[in-house]
This record gives sequence, C-alpha cells and structure tokens, in this order.
Amino acid sequence: MGVVIRQSFWGTFIAYTGVIVGYANTLYFRAEYLTLEQIGLFSLITANAMMISPISSLGSGSSYIKYFPSFSDNDKYRFFSFLFLVVIVGNVLIISIGYALKDVIALRYLETAPTYADYLFVTAIVIISNSFFDLLFSYSRSILSITFPSFLREVYLRLGTFFLVIGYAMEWWSFHWAIVGLGLVYLLAAVLLLANLLLFHSFRFDFHVGIINSKWKRNLFQFGSYSMALAGSFAIINNISYDQITIFLGSEMAGIFTTCFFIGVVVEMPRRNMAKVMMPIVSRAFTENDQKTIASIYQRSSITMSVFGVLFSIGIITNLQDLFAFIPKGEDFQIGYWVVVLVCLAKLALMVSSFAGEIINFSTKYQYNLLFQIIAALILVIANFFLIPVFGITGAGISYLVSILFHIFLKAVFVYMSFGLSPLIRNHFKLFLIAVFVFCISLFFSLSLHPIITIAIRSTITSILFLILIYRFKISTDINRIVHSIFEYLNINRSQ
Repeated sequence: MGVVIRQSFWGTFIAYTGVIVGYANTLYFRAEYLTLEQIGLFSLITANAMMISPISSLGSGSSYIKYFPSFSDNDKYRFFSFLFLVVIVGNVLIISIGYALKDVIALRYLETAPTYADYLFVTAIVIISNSFFDLLFSYSRSILSITFPSFLREVYLRLGTFFLVIGYAMEWWSFHWAIVGLGLVYLLAAVLLLANLLLFHSFRFDFHVGIINSKWKRNLFQFGSYSMALAGSFAIINNISYDQITIFLGSEMAGIFTTCFFIGVVVEMPRRNMAKVMMPIVSRAFTENDQKTIASIYQRSSITMSVFGVLFSIGIITNLQDLFAFIPKGEDFQIGYWVVVLVCLAKLALMVSSFAGEIINFSTKYQYNLLFQIIAALILVIANFFLIPVFGITGAGISYLVSILFHIFLKAVFVYMSFGLSPLIRNHFKLFLIAVFVFCISLFFSLSLHPIITIAIRSTITSILFLILIYRFKISTDINRIVHSIFEYLNINRSQ
C-alpha cells in the first residue's frame, strides 16, 4: 500500500489542482463569458468524443495493462508498438465511418444544436488525440509513473480550455477558433505525453512485432474487444446524458447540466487517482494468485475513499446555495441544484464500493464486468428517455444515480459470491454516523456574509470537526498512519 498511498497522494494533489482550475473555468469564466448554448456546444463535442474514443482505440490501453507483466523488458516495447498500430487502424475506421455518416449526424442535431455539424472535425481530432493519449497513459501506469500524465489530463486540459475562453473573452479570437483550439489542446496533450516518455523514461518504439504470434493476437482480440465494449459502455454512462439532454431540451440545458455535473464530480477524484496506481498492482496480484493483497486493497481502499467521499459530499451539498449565489448566471444554474446532489450521492456510492470492477476486470471472470456495465448503460439511456422529458435535467440526475447504484450492486454481489470479498467493514457504520452528525451541523450553519466567506468558514469548521472525529475513532488506518507521519516529521524538525 506504500506505493499506492504515495502515488495516490500526488495524483490526488494534481487532480484537485485541476479541480480548482476547472471550477474557476466552469463556474466563473465560462459562465461569465459564454452563453449557455456555447457552454453546451463545448460539452457536446468533448462528450461525444469521449464516447467514441474507447471504440477507436479498440481496447488497446487496457490490453497493455493486463498483459505487460507477461513480457520481458524489450518485448514490452514491441508489444506497445503493436498496440500503437492497432490504435491507428481503429481511428482510420472510426473517422471513415463518421465521414460517411456526417449528413445523418447533422440531421440529428438540426433542431436543438445546428452548429454542432460545423465542428464534427474537431470531435474527430479529440477522438484521435484521446485514443493515443489513453494508450500512452496505460504505459505510464504500467511503470507506476502517473504524475505527469495525471497533470496533463487533470490540469493541462483544463488550463487549455481556460485559455481558450479567456482568449475569446479578450477578443483575441472568435468563438469558432476557440472551438477549433479545443481539438489542438487535446492533440498537444498526446504529443507532450509521448515526448515525456521518450525523454525521461527510456521509452522507444520497436516495430519488430514478431513476438505477437497468432495466439497473442487471439488473446488480444478477445480481451481488446471486451475492453473496448467495457470502456465504451463506461463512456456512455459518463457522457450520454449530455447528448440526450441536447436532443430533448437543447444546448442551453446541456450547458447547465454540464456545469452542475462537474460540481459533483469532485467527490470521486481520489478514486480516479488511486485506480491509476491500483490497476497494475491488482493485475500483478492476480498473476501471482495473491488473494491477500487483493482483499487488503479492496477493504482499505473502500474505507479510506469513503472518508474523503463523505467529506467532499458534505462540503458541496451544504455550500451549494452560497455557490449559486456567487457564480455568474447563478440564477440559471440554480435549476440544477438536485443534479448536483444526485451526482454527489452517485459518486459517494462509487467511493464506498472500492475497486470491485477492477477486481472482476483482472480475474478470469472479467466478462461479467462488461455485462454489468452494459446493463447499467442501458438503464441510464432508457431512464433518460423517459425522465428527461418529464423532469428536465433533474431527470437526468435521477437516471444517473439509479444506473450507478444498480451497477455497484451487481458488481459487489458478484465479487462477494465469486471471491468471498466485501469492501464493507464495521468502521463504515461508524463513518455513517459521523457523516450524519457533521452534515446536520454544517447544513444549519448560516452566516449573513459574502457567499465565498460563508463557504470558507463553513468548510473549515466542517472539515476540522469531521477529520478530528475520523482520527479519534480510527476510521481509516491509512489516514491515521499519514497523520502520525506528519506529527513525527514536525516533531523531528522542531527538535532540530
């Protein structure tokens, strides 16, 4: 767990730096200088690209993570180079299909987002860039080096979008070129990650791919197809609502949903960064049949992530009204209040569930993960179809929460039935009681001050009270160990 904690700490630090940039951009600068329709267009381009890029990569990233322990050092480069060629082929196929269907795509958005058709080429650039970035990111994860790629994904991309909005606000370029710049920002991210690997990690291409014999190709096709469908269904769960809201309600409502959804996503950030480090370790543990390590990761990660998930959920929900009072167009975004609450609850549930999906994914029963995720994606699409026309963007929030809870339930039950593992321990119940207590205090805490000052004071008091209780009742051994290390470091420095 030592490597996991260290890498996760820096990954989480970078992620929340990105969140700060993202909050500034999404909640203030976009809201101040872009119309709701323009915000919706930005979101639609990236959301559609994120749904398609897992297909264009043909599952190559996950295949590299799964099989890299089986190759020697030199063969790892040949294996990666082969997958690099696979991604090129996948992108050529997807872009060709998209070009052939461009008129059909344009017709679909004709009434609610007619300008989207003018930027299909930007969607294509983002698709290509993201598919190669994910493959390069997989190589970085395999060598347990996630700091720089995490910076690119969590900070650089948001800074790039921020710069595009500021440039448009300062009239350095038109909105058209701001959208075009979105594609260039994603393209540069892939180029920078490749350059980093070449310069600092002894990475090289080796296209002598004779080691990939017919047996390996068969294995890669089977697992790659599975991974492509898994990543695609996951991308649908995270992005399809933007598309369906645009179709049913228009770009303006999609812009509001985008902003409110982003507010809730912060709850899950620690899990994302722990997963980047955890996946290679879980893969190696299954290769070595190390059930003890898997069980330890499953439970300790769950309680640690639950602590952070609860803290951020309380902070977001109790400060939400003051946040809307502060941000530009807050009265428009107010309609998304329950979207934020529902997304927070969904992300908190994901934190509690730990890494059930990853455990299934790297076991011999990995196909079931795909089944569960496809079911969840179908539930979301169908629920959105019925709930969005009736409840608006709140209906999309309800659909998202229901699909996530159902997905978590299926995976948790399967892991328990197959491996005898559960993420829940007695301390989860203690954490729940602490959460209710702190939430009630924070919810009724009110000051007649500027919203930002009120948010700062409420968040500080809530965090201190919550963390004291977490430490006092020893909810997470990993958190207590970190606190003890900090105290020891301070005592050593003080004695010197």
